[in-house]
Amino acid sequence: MSDTQTRHRYEQLIEIFNRCFSDDYNTRLVKGDDEPIYLPADDELPYHRIVFAHGFYASGLHEISHWCIAGEARRQLVDFGYWYCPDGRDAQTQSEFEAVEIKPQALGMDVLRGGRFPV
Repeated sequence: MSDTQTRHRYEQLIEIFNRCFSDDYNTRLVKGDDEPIYLPADDELPYHRIVFAHGFYASGLHEISHWCIAGEARRQLVDFGYWYCPDGRDAQTQSEFEAVEIKPQALGMDVLRGGRFPV
């Protein structure tokens, strides 16, 4: 099977991330249903969760990018302390959203290109 025919599965992403980071960083990657979110450990669950949307591989990579950039202090805050406004933003809000997203988007694109994903 060629590189372009290789099918990347979100289960593999979860397994690799959790194997690499769950012990040292007390963080797990989790498939979610709707909007992605980062949830720090709490009384209900003793580990941090990176929840990505609908099992989409690219969403998982994007949320991991946020986690990499966030740093230790922001990893103690829900969604790393960032605000989120769903689609349908006005021009000003969209501009602010893009400013927050530029670094994770860039890191995610680098990972996708390195993994020979279609971008």
